Formats: sequence, structure tokens, C-alpha cells
Amino acid sequence: MKRRLSFMSITCFMTLAVMGSTTACSDDGQVAVCEPACAPFGPWLPGVGECEAGSCTPTFMECFENTEFSTCQAQCEAVGSTCSENACADGTYMIISNLEDCTDPEQIGPVVSRSCDEAIEWQVNTAARCCCEQNP
Repeated sequence: MKRRLSFMSITCFMTLAVMGSTTACSDDGQVAVCEPACAPFGPWLPGVGECEAGSCTPTFMECFENTEFSTCQAQCEAVGSTCSENACADGTYMIISNLEDCTDPEQIGPVVSRSCDEAIEWQVNTAARCCCEQNP
């Protein structure tokens, strides 16, 4: 399904996809399209996982527990990606109290700025999401 929206001199086309939506914006005939669709993290963290200049920005990947990975570098590699240091809302990972809360799309936790190979500081939390590149 395509919708044509006009705002000032920019024309945007919305394409709905299975994983999310992409926005192709045209200004002076230049069109930037992200294929496959990017996986934006959500309205609470604008810019995370969105389509910018034809590429998907890094996003917080799937939830995992503290027994699975100790660094974001290891978690991102396990899902076939690359860790993006401090690239998701100025953080490398999001810490969340437990796996059930982490998988709830309405729940977010504090975003922590660290290097990708630095150990995740779990404290009393047991779940996290790492900031990884979105690969096509």
C-alpha cells in the first residue's frame, strides 16, 4: 500500500512492510529508500532504527538474559550483526529488569553508554538489548 503525502517541497511515500515501515523521501528528485524495511525501535527513542539517507540506523536488537552474553559485541555477533557503540539514543545497550518486561514493547529501560567490548553492568537487572547495525 502506498500513500502520497506532501509537506512543503518534500514528497514522501510510505511503504508498509512486515518488519515495520520505510519512508522514501524525495527532495529535488533524490529518493532514499531502505530495503528491506528498517525496524524502528519505537516512539520513545526517535532516530533509533529508522531510515536515514537510504540506510537503516542502528537499533536495539532482541532481548537477552544475563546468562547468555556478557558484552554487546558478543550479542550483536550472535545475531549476525555488528555492535554500534553509543549509536542508539547515545547508548550501547538498554538494561531492563527482566526478560518478560524486556519483551513487552511498552517497556523501556535506561540506555547505558559503554564500549561494545565492555562487560554489561547488570546490577540487579537480568535482561538487556544491545545497539547493533541493521543488516539487509
